[in-house]
Amino acid sequence: MARLPTIAPPADVRAMFDRIAPEYDRFNALASFGLHQGWRQTLARAIPVGAKVLDIATGTGDVAFLARDYGHDVVGLDFSEQMIIRARAKDQQGSILWMTGSADALPFADRSFECVTSAFALRNFRSCLEKVFQESYRVLKTGGMALHLDFGRPRFPLMRWGHRLHMAVGVPLIGRLLCGGRWPTGYLENTVDRFYEPKEVEDRLEAAGFINVGHQPLFGGVVQLYRGTKAC
Repeated sequence: MARLPTIAPPADVRAMFDRIAPEYDRFNALASFGLHQGWRQTLARAIPVGAKVLDIATGTGDVAFLARDYGHDVVGLDFSEQMIIRARAKDQQGSILWMTGSADALPFADRSFECVTSAFALRNFRSCLEKVFQESYRVLKTGGMALHLDFGRPRFPLMRWGHRLHMAVGVPLIGRLLCGGRWPTGYLENTVDRFYEPKEVEDRLEAAGFINVGHQPLFGGVVQLYRGTKAC
């Protein structure tokens, strides 16, 4: 099995996502017991009405499609070309602009968007999270919103035990069944386990300039929805 450190060079993380892109959607559905789209719906419903949206680390575009269906003008960006290829193939309407690019060096002018979103990406930015938040702030218009969905660690003891069991046994089993030797053993589990606490994420959003910062636990804290607003 391929192994990848929890904090790996961007080129290695990009190559990992390129390798697993063909099975990415099936993995998400199986590993989350089908709950992942409901979590993404919660994010999409929080997007301000009529916003121009930048979905960073868009993957195969699930959040971008939901945002479009809510009537938003959407750009989907990911540094994995294979993910973008699959997002374009799913976009039968051809109504979303798909781009390859890095979330810590966004190829957009200042104040280009009303909302920046991401789903299950922050952990992959751990080594450059401050820069990602700074770039998101830069491309947002005054009053624009950042909405970031990612995994957390449940606080309730029984749920925490079940979550750890699933991450230790269920997730790698599903990954290996779908991806075989392309599955990055230990990477997802370790990035979830070692990611910042919600308060630490909020601190970094505030350091980037965001106000009205907060987080909303979903499914007992298995998932967290972070938000912040650009002040000026």
